[in-house]
Order: sequence, then C-alpha cells, then structure tokens
Amino acid sequence: MGKNDNILDAVDKNTGPRTCPECGYQFPFLLFIKRYMLKYGFPKWTCPNCHEFIKYNYFKSNLIGAVLFLVGVFLFLGLQSKFGWVLPNITFIIPYFFFVLILLNVDTFEKYK
Repeated sequence: MGKNDNILDAVDKNTGPRTCPECGYQFPFLLFIKRYMLKYGFPKWTCPNCHEFIKYNYFKSNLIGAVLFLVGVFLFLGLQSKFGWVLPNITFIIPYFFFVLILLNVDTFEKYK
C-alpha cells in the first residue's frame, strides 16, 4: 500500500472562498478585510499559515465594484427623476457597501508566480 493509497495521509484542503491555494488555510473575514485595506494594489500577499506567497486579483474585484457602482448610480438617478423623490445619498451608499462586502466574502486567491 503506497502513500497515495492511504486516505489518512491525505491533507484536506479547504477550497472555498478566501483560501490559500498552497495549504488550504481560510482567511477569517475580518483579517481578509484588514489585509485588503492595508495592502490595496499590492497583489503579493503572504499566507499566515504556510508563509507562501499568494496572489489576490484586484482587477476582478475593482471591475465588479465599478459595475455595481454604475448600476447603482443609474438606478438611484432614475428613481429620483421618475418619482421626484429627494433621497439622501446614504440610501445609495449603504446597499453599495453591503454588496461589496458580500463580493469580498466570496473572493479567491491564486498561486503567486
């Protein structure tokens, strides 16, 4: 029986959102948000578990955020012009940040080359 045949030697890797592709460590959401804010624009991150370099794709999150922002602005302006509502800007900003946090919650990492 070889090492590949023994299922007890296999390491279960978490392949869900915010996980290291090297060791499977799942970043806690608050740690992920902290690193996202502090290292904004730097795609090279270090996994706190295995200390390998991993890559975060800012382009994807920025593109999705920009599209959500534009959709929200057009929806907000359309509601104001159609119904004559005078809505404070906070009614637009709160749902926008809510959706951005949901998108960041399901984001993934890649191996750094």
